[in-house]
Parts: sequence; structure tokens; C-alpha cells
Amino acid sequence: MTHQAYTLAQAKDFLEKNRYDLVLLDESLPDGLGSQICQFIREQYNCPIIFMSCNDDSDTIISALRSGGDDYMVKPLNYEVLLARADAVIRRSVLQHTNRDGTLHQFKHFAIDDTRRQLVRNGMPVELSSIEYALLQYMTQHPNTLLLYHELYQNVWASDSLGDVRTVMVHISNLRKKLDPDRLGIISTVRNAGYIFSDL
Repeated sequence: MTHQAYTLAQAKDFLEKNRYDLVLLDESLPDGLGSQICQFIREQYNCPIIFMSCNDDSDTIISALRSGGDDYMVKPLNYEVLLARADAVIRRSVLQHTNRDGTLHQFKHFAIDDTRRQLVRNGMPVELSSIEYALLQYMTQHPNTLLLYHELYQNVWASDSLGDVRTVMVHISNLRKKLDPDRLGIISTVRNAGYIFSDL
């Protein structure tokens, strides 16, 4: 079932009465910003969120992703790319909330709990978004290797980046805050190229 909301108030009303597999969200709405409803969704629900907007400036994209968006697409949209990205974020969301048998993968400063699909640091669980978990999982599988922006996008978002590096950068920034608050350099940046994960 699909619903179309034209205001933040209408969107909240739909969310309180229905369960959704995906939310497509515009940043500019008549009664507020999409990032506002995105924060509300993240506090209450688990569904993935893709922003769609005419705004292509970095500040808007970063704000949208930091508010909890899983992806950001600039209009006009390519319908096939939208479907591919929607499929990817829904698939990750389903995996994150499926209870599966797993093991605890121990690294020097943290562990990854496959069963709960979360980060464990100093013995305490740290919740990750589905994208953050997928990024961390991919990076730990390729240690001490330069992972290019487009490579991360293709393997984590399961679609072509089309030159969009800001989405990767924002999610890596969010992951770093949870993974490495002491700034040990677990994920290092290679300027204008990508990142290197090091199991220090």
C-alpha cells in the first residue's frame, strides 16, 4: 500500500496509522523540512528513508543524511536508479531486523555482533544504522586496503554512485563517531580517493 503526504502533519498521521517498508522524502515541504520528519521517523520507526530533492548543495545533503536518511537523490530522478536504491535499502533493513545465528568478530578496539548486527565497544553495544553496519562490515573484510568512494557505494548501496561521494562521506563520518570516538585512526581518509580500515 502506498500513501502520498503533502505536509509534515499528514506524513505523521500516515506513519501513526500504517506500517511502511520505505519512505521517500522531499527535503522541502510546505510546513517544514524533510529532515525534521526524518528525525521523527528514526525515533519511532525502523523503515529506511530515501531523500529526493531538487536541492543539490552539500549542506542540505549532509543535513538530510545526518538526520537519519539512508540515501539522497537529486531530482530529476532516474526511475530505474531509484528502484535499485530502494531495493538496496529495503534489503539492508530487512537483514538488520532479522534475528540470525551469528558470532562475535573481535578486533583490537571493538567487536561486531553478527547476531544483533551491531557494534560492541568497551563491552557495550552501540546501535548502527543498516548503512553504517554494511559499511563497517565491508571495510573489516578489506583491511589495510584503499577503498575508493565509488567502490564503497557500489558494494554497500548496490548501485552506481554517479559521482556522488558526499553520501559516503557523511555515513563514514557518522560511523567514525560511534566506532572511534577517541580518534585512534581506525578509519583513515585518503584525500580525494577513499578510506583505509586498519585493525590497530
